[in-house]
Amino acid sequence: MRKRLNKSGTSKDGLLKTAIEIFKRANENEKRKKEIRIREKKSRPKGYRAKKLGAFTFWLLFSFMLLIVFVNVFSSNGLSNAVTEGDEAELNKATSAEGIEFAKSFLVTYFNWNVDNEKRSDRIGRLGRYLPDTLSEEAVTGGSKWNSTLTRESIVLKDIDNLGDSKALITFQVKVLFQSSADNNQTEDKAKSAPEKVKADKYIAVPVFYDEEENRFIVYDLPSFTFVEQEKIDRTIALETDGLKSVTDGSTQNIKAFLDTFFEAFSTDSKDKLTYLVEDPKHQNGLNQTMNFVRLKNTEIFEGKKAEEKVVRTEVILAEPDTGIEFTSSYLLVLAEKEGRYTVLYINNKSYIDELKNKKHEEEIEVTEGRELHKEDDPEEE
Repeated sequence: MRKRLNKSGTSKDGLLKTAIEIFKRANENEKRKKEIRIREKKSRPKGYRAKKLGAFTFWLLFSFMLLIVFVNVFSSNGLSNAVTEGDEAELNKATSAEGIEFAKSFLVTYFNWNVDNEKRSDRIGRLGRYLPDTLSEEAVTGGSKWNSTLTRESIVLKDIDNLGDSKALITFQVKVLFQSSADNNQTEDKAKSAPEKVKADKYIAVPVFYDEEENRFIVYDLPSFTFVEQEKIDRTIALETDGLKSVTDGSTQNIKAFLDTFFEAFSTDSKDKLTYLVEDPKHQNGLNQTMNFVRLKNTEIFEGKKAEEKVVRTEVILAEPDTGIEFTSSYLLVLAEKEGRYTVLYINNKSYIDELKNKKHEEEIEVTEGRELHKEDDPEEE
């Protein structure tokens, strides 16, 4: 019996010693791992955290862009489904460019008549191509004194009201010329007098309907006269160059001298000669002698995307060749200095300015992030 108890006690002591040894070893391993982590933090090369943050930022942006792509794809599918279901707000053809042109054609017919040599029935027939039969006769103006003239160039679009159900109310400003007829220009001695003329400035709303079954537009009701107040614009719109960094060094004089030469050539030289000055393919024909260069005024110069590129906004005085009448025009140029001379990369190119502003913004973000990354925390605190 005693032998059994001794054996049992010895076995328990052995297990306890083994457990203590395992615990000590595990504790020592944890201490070694902690020391290794501390040494690794101290031995990390400069910029290690920046690289890790950069990698994290890249994958975060990549995931965000992937999410946007998925959202756009599913949104497009949803939009397609909505279109197939007949979204009137998006597909009201009465508000389309074709509907506007149809309404203009109607107004040309509506405001053009000659009581001297045109029968009333003829005018009713012409209006019948736009109006229902029940309205064509009502649309014909009565009276025999005045003739009316309206050119398509004298019609200005002012407003489009989408009424839904393939209907729209399109408002125009029209400049109509009323002139007394020949029969009314007779004096008592039968001699013809000069016709009376009245220039009228009117606002008129045309109700347009698109008939899908007949695939045609219709003026479904008589037009209505209205008035649109022409308010004075009393605020300034931000220019494309707002926010760009100005150039004030000695290069400004050379640039201004180049601009004088350039606009002189731009107004008078042929395409072959302008090729040496203008790289923008959209503007290599210049002004083709349709306007003469007079002088520059209010020239501003800004930094471009590269050190050798400059953005210039300038006002140019141009004169009409036959009359000498002067006009002031604004030009936005992108210049590049190559081999000691300037060329024009772009003229009135908004895309370049947008890319330039985005580049400057990204550079500012990088500078800010760089400053934050240089504020390294103590390794023990991490």
